Amino acid sequence: MMTHDEDLAPLMELLKIAADLWPRSGEISQNEMFRRDQMLLEMWPEACRRTGVGERQFPLGVIKLWQEAAARAH
Repeated sequence: MMTHDEDLAPLMELLKIAADLWPRSGEISQNEMFRRDQMLLEMWPEACRRTGVGERQFPLGVIKLWQEAAARAH
């Protein structure tokens, strides 16, 4: 089982990667948001590698937050 502290470094790295890929540009469509979320999931192993934490599962808490945000968007 992972701890929040172990997930923090790769999550921060993932945010850096996302900021490089998608500079702020106003509102985006729900389809684009889902596409970006999928890309972030795919980039998770690279974020873990860059931070040296080894292979780990994407934090379920983040997925739950994404699901809640999607539900509110409906």
